[in-house]
Amino acid sequence: MNYRIGVDIGGTSIKIGVVDDNFKICEKAAIPTLTEHGSDAIVFDIIDTCKRLAANYPIVGIGIGSAGAIDPVNGMILGAGNLPFKNEPIAARVSKSLGGLPVIIDNDANCALIGEHAAGVCRDFDDVIMLTIGTGIGGAIMIGGKIYRGNNFRAGELGHFTIDIHGEKCECGLYGCYEHYASAKALVKMTLRAAKAAPDSLLANYSKSGLDGKTAFTAAAAGCPIAREVLSEYGRMLSVGINSILKVFRPDIIVLSGSIAREGKTLLDYISPWLLPDAVVKTTLLDGDGGLIGASLLAKPYNDYI
Repeated sequence: MNYRIGVDIGGTSIKIGVVDDNFKICEKAAIPTLTEHGSDAIVFDIIDTCKRLAANYPIVGIGIGSAGAIDPVNGMILGAGNLPFKNEPIAARVSKSLGGLPVIIDNDANCALIGEHAAGVCRDFDDVIMLTIGTGIGGAIMIGGKIYRGNNFRAGELGHFTIDIHGEKCECGLYGCYEHYASAKALVKMTLRAAKAAPDSLLANYSKSGLDGKTAFTAAAAGCPIAREVLSEYGRMLSVGINSILKVFRPDIIVLSGSIAREGKTLLDYISPWLLPDAVVKTTLLDGDGGLIGASLLAKPYNDYI
């Protein structure tokens, strides 16, 4: 049995685990992402945790998934938004500290898709698109069983194609980007508008205790027609991007992950009426562990995904 370490670097926490040949997580740890202490502190914490886990297993390699712009060839995090990385040679640093073990790095969305392809809902398909729905919308593209990275490794920014040329300007420079209409943040805005317009509704009542991406789902499950209208419109907005992706790529399946996708079948029920007849859309089976499992599979001998 071979064992690999997977590292999933998030904005608030880092998940690190040992994964075996059967894609089972044998041991897992979570540590806070101490962004305020800088990149060195984060790398040192990752190294320390990897060393502790490696002491208990014959580790053959380490894979790291991180948000941001990644150079997998040179093992670098070029930049990562809310993470303090800038041209960080993290793969070389981790490898050196763990006795020269091979270390490979990739974008976190790519890792999530790799994990799902190996052990999740799309394991029987080789042409797959993943949409990660959170504060924004990200994604990953798999063609013929290989991750497509594009020029400068920046492919997969599926939240940034225009669906409204008259929409507001996005920080990426385009106007009316998909994520402005179909992200969890967009759903929160839709929920807030509806709650204000119907102050006596159950949705408005639920919103008083704090509003997030789950509020509309909770109110709808309790029978609120206003919340159901919000989710129907949100499902329509999500479907606009999904149908466009289907037309461009014709994948076998589109997989939804991220915080909103945790609503599972309920989410799909609101999307399905708007989808093209031949669309195959499912939510992730691996939930929060997909990125960790996928990162581990970057390490040999499963690095055919690179």
